[in-house]
Amino acid sequence: MLYTPKYIYNNDLDKKICKCADCKKYRILYCHTEIIENKQESTKDINSDVIAVCSKCGSTYRFSLKHLSNKNEDKYEVGKINPIKEKYDDVKENIIKNYNSYESISTIKSENFLTKTIKEEKNEDLEVCEYVFMEK
Repeated sequence: MLYTPKYIYNNDLDKKICKCADCKKYRILYCHTEIIENKQESTKDINSDVIAVCSKCGSTYRFSLKHLSNKNEDKYEVGKINPIKEKYDDVKENIIKNYNSYESISTIKSENFLTKTIKEEKNEDLEVCEYVFMEK
């Protein structure tokens, strides 16, 4: 299953990304994700490289996000955070170039995003899926 949220909320994260006082969420511009799901143990690990914009001040950030899920809890851990100083148009152009550099197994166009499935592997217990999506 592909998960393509439009926003990431501070309440769901282990630490705040933007330092502005009013920041509550980030609009996702780009996300490269790998999901490893263990059916037998009912666990799911999701590792993402995200580019997102603060909904209040408009600052753009690139950060890693790890989501650990099991029967008892869901945790989101923010890794290295890099502020992006480029203009929005330049950031968007670089995102499009990066997105287009991937060969896809399948492509999905939704109301908000373009999504490419890059890899899908399944065996008895594990499912691995890698995909990339960007805001239209």
